[in-house]
Amino acid sequence: MYKLTFVFFISFLTISVLSDNFDISVNFESGYQFKSQIALAQEIRKLKSKKEIEKLIRNQDWIDEYSLITQPFKNKILISIKNKVPIFAVNGTHFYDDNLNKFNFDYTYGEIIHVEGPVQDFETILELINLVQSDTFRINKILFSYTNGWDIVSKDTKIRFGKNITNKKLRNFKNTINYLLDIEKIPSIIDLRNKDGVALNYGSK
Repeated sequence: MYKLTFVFFISFLTISVLSDNFDISVNFESGYQFKSQIALAQEIRKLKSKKEIEKLIRNQDWIDEYSLITQPFKNKILISIKNKVPIFAVNGTHFYDDNLNKFNFDYTYGEIIHVEGPVQDFETILELINLVQSDTFRINKILFSYTNGWDIVSKDTKIRFGKNITNKKLRNFKNTINYLLDIEKIPSIIDLRNKDGVALNYGSK
């Protein structure tokens, strides 16, 4: 016989698991973000020892850090879990965090930058996100192809970096953004592929 009790707070989620063996409290410091959190609690209540519980937690690729404290005379276990925070998802299969740790994609997670294409250079993806993501450009997805290279798509603008991300292109982008903020006019396409400069298109993207 077991019971799961969920307690939601603004910044964290606590799940109480009552099984035949233990009274377990699982505190998710980041709040409810993954369906995997609920699945983990359901698996924990089936286990019969602290060793089994720790092994299960260590096998979760979405967990960044955890602590486990036992109160033996009360058969109580207190578990605190901090999950990895995804920055982008690649082809709907895996998340990556800001340290480029890879873990399984979970459709229950909220807004995320989706990367599509035959990508292998994950450092470039993170570099582009850090460069572009702002109040002006909220990235929806990043597209990569061997033909067109890197395209970044926001709600109103497509930014075309091409195949090679050079320091010159990065400087040109930063200078272009400063110019666009000054004139308060955002184009539908910013094309950085031209060696002679940056092409701006105010028509359809």
